[in-house]
Amino acid sequence: MSFRASRRQLYISATAAMAMAVPATFGFASETSLAATVSAAFPAIVAEETAPAIVADAPGEAVEAPALSLDIPARDTRAATTATASAERIDDPELECMAKVVHHEAANQSRAGQLAVAQLIMNRLESGRFADTVCGVAHQPGQFFNTNTYNPRRTTAQWRTAVEVSREAMAGKAPDVMPGALFYHASYQAPPRFFRTRERAGVLGDHIFYR
Repeated sequence: MSFRASRRQLYISATAAMAMAVPATFGFASETSLAATVSAAFPAIVAEETAPAIVADAPGEAVEAPALSLDIPARDTRAATTATASAERIDDPELECMAKVVHHEAANQSRAGQLAVAQLIMNRLESGRFADTVCGVAHQPGQFFNTNTYNPRRTTAQWRTAVEVSREAMAGKAPDVMPGALFYHASYQAPPRFFRTRERAGVLGDHIFYR
């Protein structure tokens, strides 16, 4: 017999004994009042009798019965998703053109390397030697590419960075990374003859910049 069972038997025996030994003249008008007296005499046993049920999980082991689970609805993330999607929308076609160039040409570069490409586009725009719009600079034959046919995913961290860097360059608030740079090529490529007469502005990441 387990310890819990022996305590239960003790509780039952004590109640029965008092019922037999204590006359009604002692003031126990009913079994209810008698049980109250026994409860006062054996509080630990009574508390155990009213405790949550224990179920056997394995021989020699006992665990509490599972608590009731609360049906808590999952957090609705639709609002956050919508907010993120609307934040990535670009209403400025010039900004979108630049972000596409930065993403295509320098998404694998550092933030400074991406900013250098974006500022190079602005240098061309301000030089008077190229087109007078960002999209015009991007679309010039033999320079960058047609951004209208390039559609990267708009939900990636790389795209968000390209947009942020492009905004900085167009606002003109960021320090120049490669001052006066108008041209560049990949550092792993042999420079075409055109670059032999250009002034080198510096090397950053995988790109060599020229004025």
